[in-house]
Amino acid sequence: MKSSELDNRHKNHINGKIAQFMDAFIRQNKVWTPEQMHEAFYEKVEGEISNDWFLREQNEFGLWSSEPAIKWLNSNDGRKAAMERFQNKYSKHKPVAHRKSPLIERVRFGLNWDDRKYYDLNFGLKDGYNFINTNALEDLSSIPWTIEHVNGQLRTKYHTNLVKCLDQLSTSYLERLFVKHWIKYYHHSPTNPAIIPEVCSLRQKFYYYKYSSGIYTTLQEIPYNDSEEKVKPINFRYDFLVANFTRQKIAFIELDGFEHHKSREQQTIDSIKRNKASSLGISLLTFTSKRIKEDIDAVFKELQDYLT
Repeated sequence: MKSSELDNRHKNHINGKIAQFMDAFIRQNKVWTPEQMHEAFYEKVEGEISNDWFLREQNEFGLWSSEPAIKWLNSNDGRKAAMERFQNKYSKHKPVAHRKSPLIERVRFGLNWDDRKYYDLNFGLKDGYNFINTNALEDLSSIPWTIEHVNGQLRTKYHTNLVKCLDQLSTSYLERLFVKHWIKYYHHSPTNPAIIPEVCSLRQKFYYYKYSSGIYTTLQEIPYNDSEEKVKPINFRYDFLVANFTRQKIAFIELDGFEHHKSREQQTIDSIKRNKASSLGISLLTFTSKRIKEDIDAVFKELQDYLT
């Protein structure tokens, strides 16, 4: 559906919903970016759609529902329109809102089926979901996503530290080479950005779907038939994440063992990973096994702006 096909009441409902959300968000979070507002807004929108929480009213013309408005809002055109509203709001509130962004607020990493190897860290969230207020944010002493910040969260919540997590989760030969080099040359400074292994989620988990012999990015792409075969959601992971608050740079890092990545299925998964990283505004840096084994110094030279 195009926005021109919506009636005036649906358009007014959309405008009111965005305006109400912006006002509430700014009252709660005086330090914010349009991207943060957009992400939080669409968590709410997607929840309403998945739970069928639409406004329905009976009037003289019949039953009115907000469903068309909310579903348009969740379309590509709707998301772009909402982002424009958030960016305009940000421009007006820039003296208050403009601070360096923590880049991401939440990272979940490890094996989500094993509590002993699964970790959930955040910066600036009071319960894993909601933003803390401005004063509380300014009181946080550590720099977001540095070794100091990540170690502090790991010690407080899990009684462990980053090096132990890297040893526990970086199990392939390439990953161990990479981690060993990083520890030797970068781990000494607590204000250096951390490398976080096996990242499976930021605020939302990363999924692709297996059905029959195919792999799909979304449920909507799956060609359902009458068979009893079930759709299998797969929570995929990136090898590492690094978020450099000082330089405002963030990247997923993938170590590409050629033998593992040459199958058609793996190529499809790699494409899904690239598209997901792009949609999040995060760089995806891929290094081959040959480069890791033969010239790891050059690899880390390329990563220098992310790691210091």
